Amino acid sequence: MLRLLLPLLLLLLSACAAASPPSAGVVASPTAKVVPRPAADAPVLLGDGVTPDLPEVAAERERRRAALQSAPFILLREGLDERADAAQRAVVDDVRHQQHTRTLTGQRLLTEVMHVAPPRPGDLPPNLVAQCPPDACLRVLLYVYPTNTTLSAFVDRRMQVLDLHAVAGGQPEIPEHLAALATAIAVASPVSQEELGVPPHAGMVLDYSAATKVNHVGTTCERSNHLCVSPVFTWGDEALWVVVDLTELRLVAATWTAQGQSAQRRAVSEATLQDAAVAPLCETPGHVAHGQWEASYLLTSSDGLEVREVRFAGQPLLRSVKIVDWHVGYAAPEDQRVGFSDAVGCPVFSAAAIIPYGLPEITPHADGSLELALTFRSPTWPQPCAYQYTFATHFGADGTLTLTGGNEGRGCGIAGTYHPVWRIEPVAPASLRVWDGHEATLLHEEGWQEWAAGGPHAFQLTGTGGTQTITPLWGDAELAYVYWTHAKPAEGQGDLPTIGTCCALDERQGPEQFIDGNALAEHPVIWYVPRMTNAERERCWADMELEDGVLRPLVWPCSAGVRVRGENPKNR
Repeated sequence: MLRLLLPLLLLLLSACAAASPPSAGVVASPTAKVVPRPAADAPVLLGDGVTPDLPEVAAERERRRAALQSAPFILLREGLDERADAAQRAVVDDVRHQQHTRTLTGQRLLTEVMHVAPPRPGDLPPNLVAQCPPDACLRVLLYVYPTNTTLSAFVDRRMQVLDLHAVAGGQPEIPEHLAALATAIAVASPVSQEELGVPPHAGMVLDYSAATKVNHVGTTCERSNHLCVSPVFTWGDEALWVVVDLTELRLVAATWTAQGQSAQRRAVSEATLQDAAVAPLCETPGHVAHGQWEASYLLTSSDGLEVREVRFAGQPLLRSVKIVDWHVGYAAPEDQRVGFSDAVGCPVFSAAAIIPYGLPEITPHADGSLELALTFRSPTWPQPCAYQYTFATHFGADGTLTLTGGNEGRGCGIAGTYHPVWRIEPVAPASLRVWDGHEATLLHEEGWQEWAAGGPHAFQLTGTGGTQTITPLWGDAELAYVYWTHAKPAEGQGDLPTIGTCCALDERQGPEQFIDGNALAEHPVIWYVPRMTNAERERCWADMELEDGVLRPLVWPCSAGVRVRGENPKNR
């Protein structure tokens, strides 16, 4: 489904540049028993998102905290000669940097001096060429971590700051202590050891100037514009690239390349590695086999994660369930409404605007249940007009299937309304009834109803697979539109284009267009469209909060879903 803005059209532009790969360095030869996977077949490995418990990392975090608590509130380079040290101090004492190193409310952003050296001829802007003949000036580069901004300042011999300008999205070369820290994180990672087959050490990493230069592809790196580098382990005739996020101080991802590729320009970034890891799920279903549960799941082009062929204790429960659309609407002047129909799905070769942030997470629980969850995210989330959605399936040990769809902001306004469009296809043949708290009415033809949150309503299905009950999981929903239609290939058995309107506050959510008076013919499809409204810093919302000088997401989620319970006639 295509992402639509009604009546406005937003054009988003992005650019990235590739960094040069490493040259030759220290090479460790494998033993006969330890052979890395062939690069062509090697999977992409994603980090666990956890900051490692290392002395080097703890020391760096403390160094950052201390800098934010005392003047000049900027991390200075250590070990500089007298002139270079005076130049960096002149820059941090210059108030012009504050518009970039502080928020509008005066909160300090984590900023570090990365480089102090005489400028190269190409570094000087035209207006400074006359004032900075050879060896007359020093160039001081500062990096603002939360905003991914590089500040470039020029200081003369009198320690006067001649000019200071900012480059948003620019990343400077990093000092050696950060390169050493990235190497320590890469060496200590279980991912590196597992892939290499032996405990790695720093001597196996290519030399500093080549191996840990900043990766300008924009690596959380590309997704969140963090400062990332790529220590590279050479192992036999292959190389293991390990991407380390120096903003979050954690390993992001790793992948193998053949050594023959090391002379090529290679874009190794979190985004490309994540997409490469997730892409196979767009073609080949994953499988769940846990306790008495069996199911498969597939990442669709634009209908999110589809859970298929769900069985419990050998008995079929559902043929398919997925969220085909997220409708997002906002109030506009003169009683108008604007918004989006968000496409959620595969990161490559699809129309999806909001894509998976990583692989599905499969979590077993002590009570015997299992949870399958996937997060979809706009690249700039949690900034305004960026979205994060979640989809979770809980396989209960008692045979209850619980499905939830969540929104985690941020959206384009403080009065947003969200309508996830669920499509639920039971196992056929089956008759369908609707329960209103007093009686169950058999449904013969297609139709729809509006249900108030917290009510007794439910669907009941009876067929060769037994009896099933599908009830709303209201969560943060205030009402829901429900529809029942006859299953047709063009109406969601494959990937659906955008249906309905993004912004309507009535039953015009898309499934109503499939209601044309047909008999259900014992092959019904249930559509469930709950309504959730956001509230700033309360519900369906996300924001950024400074922690140790770095902006981190703060989330107020909202969710709604359905619960499916089957009863096998043989077990009555």
